[in-house]
Amino acid sequence: MANYLRPIALTVNELSPGLFHWALLDSNDERMVFDHRFMMAEEPYDSFEKAARAGMLNWLKLAGDDTKRGPRIEVKRTPLVPAPGPWTPQAQRKTSRETSTA
Repeated sequence: MANYLRPIALTVNELSPGLFHWALLDSNDERMVFDHRFMMAEEPYDSFEKAARAGMLNWLKLAGDDTKRGPRIEVKRTPLVPAPGPWTPQAQRKTSRETSTA
């Protein structure tokens, strides 16, 4: 299993004048489209800087003790399994049984 840096983006929005909210987004595909918000501010901040710093601190917390490497995601790889067909052993056995009983 591979261990990759988790793709995360920090954004700050001003939903009302003077009220700033941070959000952390992640991507679930190779195109790096950050469309899944998984963590956000519960209360607004009175400046962009405060919201951005709070978001960054929460992002760093995701790394745990390993702040040199950052937050990681474990990618589980599924083994390749051949599709059923005349080339698989099960299909060959079934074909030979059918021909022997005919």
